[in-house]
Amino acid sequence: MNTLLFQAQLIMFHLSLLAAESEVRELKLIAPSIASMAALRGVALHKKFGGGRNLTLAEAIAHEKPLTLEDINTMVDFFEKFKPDMDDPGWYNPEKPSVGWIRWSLMGGQSGKNWSLDTKKMVEEGLKDKSIKIKTPE
Repeated sequence: MNTLLFQAQLIMFHLSLLAAESEVRELKLIAPSIASMAALRGVALHKKFGGGRNLTLAEAIAHEKPLTLEDINTMVDFFEKFKPDMDDPGWYNPEKPSVGWIRWSLMGGQSGKNWSLDTKKMVEEGLKDKSIKIKTPE
């Protein structure tokens, strides 16, 4: 199944589950499980091989916690600026991972990229026409 189609179906599924009775849908921004698995891998690699100190966003993605709009924007900014080098010998290598692969994984990998870009666009459109509101994390 096409990854983008799967992501769209997953987003629609989450929307249908979280939709309120009224015309306004209340959303919890939670990354899909496939992005969560990548982030879990990234957290494990980070703990084993080291890296920056702030794992708050990566941990939230990994444990499927609700994210804020700021978190989504951080993910989008990362993916817009980060150019993965999948030819690097450390890419996909759990024994000698590249720093880039660890960083990419921490943000949810390709699924995190697709989801964050799609979600940002959907949220911006929904906020403009007031068809959605964001349920903030507790």
